[in-house]
Amino acid sequence: MSSAAYYDNYIKEQALSGINDRIHGLFKRLLNRGLHPGSSVLEIGCGIGTLTYLLAGKIKRGVIEATDLSPASVAFAQKHIAQSNLVFYHGSILEVNPRAVAFDYILLFDVLEHIPADSHGILFKRIAGWMDAGSEILINIPNPGYILYDQAHQPDQLQELDQPLYLETLLPLFSEAGLELLQFETYSVWAKEDYQFILLRKKKEFKEELLAEKRTLPEKIITRLKREWRKLRFPYPPKGSC
Repeated sequence: MSSAAYYDNYIKEQALSGINDRIHGLFKRLLNRGLHPGSSVLEIGCGIGTLTYLLAGKIKRGVIEATDLSPASVAFAQKHIAQSNLVFYHGSILEVNPRAVAFDYILLFDVLEHIPADSHGILFKRIAGWMDAGSEILINIPNPGYILYDQAHQPDQLQELDQPLYLETLLPLFSEAGLELLQFETYSVWAKEDYQFILLRKKKEFKEELLAEKRTLPEKIITRLKREWRKLRFPYPPKGSC
């Protein structure tokens, strides 16, 4: 695992970067997942609190717990972000224990690649213990090919431990921890296809929940109009063909 001392000395770089495109984009993903003022969030690897700052601006009634390996980074965040429903603490996520029983969202944004791969199984089992049926884990990692590219062409861009992570390796670990994959996406921030996003939840039996039964009256009307338009736009098979 990357050392606390390394990230204690990484504060200046984080401060210069601020709320960059990657961080703001991940915050928007959280909003799209339903983040609201009453949400409870565990942010693993909060650094100096750039994402935490955005979370604190949104979550006023819920709970935010933010943790990082680096004591100096946490101290920086505590100095600049103060809110009664926000708590910071430092230490290895393989050892610390959150205060809340369960969280709506557990965030591993650009953290997993800095934790040794042989600890990932233990990590996901720990995280599963901080979840209930409605919890979601959101993971952001660099495209493994991008890390390999940096290793070969610009190693100075890499952190103390920066390892390529492959979905096919992670999937069995998710399953062993009682987790299931909801979403996987390779997407672009600064270079084409430079990041990957993973969404997990606890495994559960499939239950048929018909979307039509959940629609409001306006939504039902709009859905009906769209279907009728589609029939006019794509008149197949032709009338009288049967």
